[in-house]
Amino acid sequence: MRLLLDEMFSPAIARALRARGHDVEAIKEHPDWIGLSDRDVMALARREQRAIVTDNLRHFRPLHAELIAPGGEGHAGVVFVPTTQRRTKADVGRLVAALEATLAEFPGEADLASGATWL
Repeated sequence: MRLLLDEMFSPAIARALRARGHDVEAIKEHPDWIGLSDRDVMALARREQRAIVTDNLRHFRPLHAELIAPGGEGHAGVVFVPTTQRRTKADVGRLVAALEATLAEFPGEADLASGATWL
């Protein structure tokens, strides 16, 4: 599975996961992606066949439901991170380990297609 880290996540997480052999991009690594609407982020993730990692449940849960409804376009997956999960610099290693465990659980490109999981 390939990941796209939503804007609230540090590019350091993406770099650490890439160093471990995973295909991960962060919104903040691409100036033209910063500030995209949530719908546009989901469309970007769909085009790139990346599961999006986000804690923005308020917007991405309805988008997920819309895209998997009958006749919906589907998506590459969503990894929801609880809003209680800390994201300080000191927590980067813990987030990397949790995401790496999720990547191990869903190793194939389409293993989380149109699905959602929690970190």
